[in-house]
Amino acid sequence: MDNSYFLYARKSTDVEDKQVLSIDAQLNELRSLAQRDGLEIAAEFVEKRTAKMPGRPIFNDMLLRVGRGEAQGIICWKIDRLARNPVDGGQISWLLQQGVIQHIRTHDRSYLPGDNVLMMSVEFGMANQYIRDLSANTKRGLREKARRGDFPGPAPMGYLNNPRTKTVMLDRRKAPIVKAAFELYAEGKSRLTDIAYFIYDKGIKTQRRKGGEGGRKISDDHVKRILTDPFYYGHFSYGGDIWRGNHTPIVSKSLFDKVQDTIEIRGRGQKAKQDPQVFCGLLHCANCGCFITAEEITKYQKNGNVHRYVYYRCTKKRGPCSQSYVREEVLTAQLSDLLSHYALPPEWARELSHMADKDELEAEHIAGISVQELRAKIADLNERESRLTDLYVSQDIDRDAYLERKQSLMSERKTAEEQIARLKRDFTAWLQPLREWINEGLKLN
Repeated sequence: MDNSYFLYARKSTDVEDKQVLSIDAQLNELRSLAQRDGLEIAAEFVEKRTAKMPGRPIFNDMLLRVGRGEAQGIICWKIDRLARNPVDGGQISWLLQQGVIQHIRTHDRSYLPGDNVLMMSVEFGMANQYIRDLSANTKRGLREKARRGDFPGPAPMGYLNNPRTKTVMLDRRKAPIVKAAFELYAEGKSRLTDIAYFIYDKGIKTQRRKGGEGGRKISDDHVKRILTDPFYYGHFSYGGDIWRGNHTPIVSKSLFDKVQDTIEIRGRGQKAKQDPQVFCGLLHCANCGCFITAEEITKYQKNGNVHRYVYYRCTKKRGPCSQSYVREEVLTAQLSDLLSHYALPPEWARELSHMADKDELEAEHIAGISVQELRAKIADLNERESRLTDLYVSQDIDRDAYLERKQSLMSERKTAEEQIARLKRDFTAWLQPLREWINEGLKLN
């Protein structure tokens, strides 16, 4: 037998390789084995890839060189270092039977062309079946984790993977920035690039990776993936299905929907509708009598900062007017100073307080009815989702249609749940500023 051998060492980051010796340990052991057995190592091949799929470039190169006669044998730690799939296993078995490979030496045994090929086939088969069982068990475990509402993957921006609990938790530094990015885009005045610069300016940059640069702003596509990811309001996709997560949402469903509307409007090349300014329709120009209107000016800086200014001016509908514009902050100060000279009569205050109390009772009654209606809607959505699942299990509906309808039902349910929470929390929120205004008005007397 020719004394020329190729040494092959392999280890991957897969679960099945966790108990395998490190690359360095394999090399040291195999070199000692070759020296002890008097085997000459013609070349060493080191590969850091899984063997559960064919196509390892270093492994294929080694077999190609064996076929050219550069070596007649292979030294490896165990036979499963060479193959964990039937394609590569069959290739090794065939080359050994044909005498192209004349000897395979592992740390505990030898494989020769004259040996019963059944034993090697069994070992390769066991390695492949181990991979299949491990893969099935891993997928089953991850799917069960998703079913419990725990996201089985790397946390998106704004979240962290908790290594102790194996769950996703809020990133206290980044989560507020992500929420602010949603709010900024929902206003309809920022581009994806503006949001990318906004995030960069807040200290969130691309990670430095091997062979690449980091520390830059994220791409526009990355921004869009963030803004369209339902994970941020509490849902996630995994394993071809949609799940309700246990993680804390960063944004509300209503804010998420508003962002989707803005994305759709911008995709059609239209400008998002702007909210009316505070004082529009309330003031007239003292010079010509026309209404006072407002304009919002947005300025983008190269460092990513976005500044917005609101200016009030005469509409000049009746012709030229000598009055110039005024900043909103200045106008607000002028009106506050003007109103500070007026007091609220006590009898008016009592009447307004009585009206506020009456409105509070009415609002509470209306909110209770609305909550009941929303709970009934949620029950109906749950029933529809259950029927949809039955249709999918009985194969009366394909996967794409199932996922689309399930996403729609879950989205509706999330919206209804948020509406209930908002009604319970804020059904009289507008009355508190009114009562504060009444008290402030009385103090001026």
